[in-house]
Amino acid sequence: MAKHGAIIAVLLLSLLSPAAMGSAAVLTDPTGLYSTFIGDHWVYQAHHSSTDLMVFYGEADHELLYFQRLGPVAYSSARDFAQRSVELYGAPGGLEEFQLVGDFQAVEVAGEWGVSCSYSYQDGQGNTLWEYRIFLVLPGGEGFSIAFSDSKPEAADLPLLLEDILHHWRWLF
Repeated sequence: MAKHGAIIAVLLLSLLSPAAMGSAAVLTDPTGLYSTFIGDHWVYQAHHSSTDLMVFYGEADHELLYFQRLGPVAYSSARDFAQRSVELYGAPGGLEEFQLVGDFQAVEVAGEWGVSCSYSYQDGQGNTLWEYRIFLVLPGGEGFSIAFSDSKPEAADLPLLLEDILHHWRWLF
């Protein structure tokens, strides 16, 4: 419960900052790993979030944004990490109707190189969702993921909403 309290406190302070008066607020990860600006149309989901996962819902019914710390990973490169993750998404027990729809691409996030890809899958209610995801292996071997999903196929391309968040992204290590 204290973890959620820290997250909420950081978000409240961010929302009360002068930047929040416009269309974006400064978001600082409660563990001190990163910060960025996030549009005021994103709604923080405390009941789905933890210290290692920050989840936001957008204005559309299936618009979702999340940042996830994955702890130490056994992969030395973001490409290996992304490829193995995608294999698991498409394997039995993975995502229903999984289909890779965008090739692996090198992407830079505030000086750290990662790999992005896009895919579609079917959620538990039968909706087809498209997701754009970035996989990173940070210094020290920690896995990190940034993802945007929506029910619109355009989500498979780097969405402008996510592009703006990435433009303001800062690692705090």
